[in-house]
Amino acid sequence: MLVYNPSVDVAELKRQVEYKFAPEPLLAVQGLANTFAFEPGEERLHDPQGAREWLLASGLAIADVHVGESEWRRLLEFRATIRNLIDANLEGDHARAAVELSSLVATHPVALAVGEHGTLGVDLAPVGSVDALIAQMLGIVSEAQIRGQWERLKVCASDDCRWAFYDSSRNRGGTWCKMETCGNKVNNRSYRRRLGASPA
Repeated sequence: MLVYNPSVDVAELKRQVEYKFAPEPLLAVQGLANTFAFEPGEERLHDPQGAREWLLASGLAIADVHVGESEWRRLLEFRATIRNLIDANLEGDHARAAVELSSLVATHPVALAVGEHGTLGVDLAPVGSVDALIAQMLGIVSEAQIRGQWERLKVCASDDCRWAFYDSSRNRGGTWCKMETCGNKVNNRSYRRRLGASPA
C-alpha cells in the first residue's frame, strides 16, 4: 500500500471540510468539492490567484504551480463534474457526470507510483499543474470506487446547504451533512407543507 503524500495538509483540509471527513486521500476530493460557495462570498476558488492559494494551503501543489485564467476555468469545470458525480451518489443519476468524466479521463492520464513491495497506486506527490491535479483526483476517485468508499461521499440533500459529506453510517443511508441542522430544516418544511395541505 502506498503512503499518502505527507506534504498534504490534512489538518487544513479537515478545517475546510469541518465534519464528516472522507478517508485520505479521498479527503482532498471532498475538500475540492467544498470550495464551492452556496452563499455569496464563500467561494474559495474565486479567481486564478485564489485557486493557487487554495492548492498551496492544502499542500496539493508544489510552490511554483502556475494557475492562469485557462487553468482556473478547467479547475472550476472539474469541480462541477466532481460535484455532479458526488450528487449522483444520493440522487442516483450518474449519466451526466459519466459523460463529463469520459472526456476528462481521455485527456488526463493518471500518474502511477510504485510502492516498496511492487504495488501500484496513484502518484500522490504534490502536483505541478492544474491538469496534473485533475489526473491525480481522477485516480483517487477510481481507487475510492474500488474500495467501496466513493458511494459514501454525498452532497447534502438540503437545498440551503449542498455540502459534500462522508456517510459513515452502517446502512449508507445518510442524507444530510448534519441531521440537527439540515435534516431538521427539511423535516420541518415537510411537516409545514403537510399541515398546509390538511383540511382546516
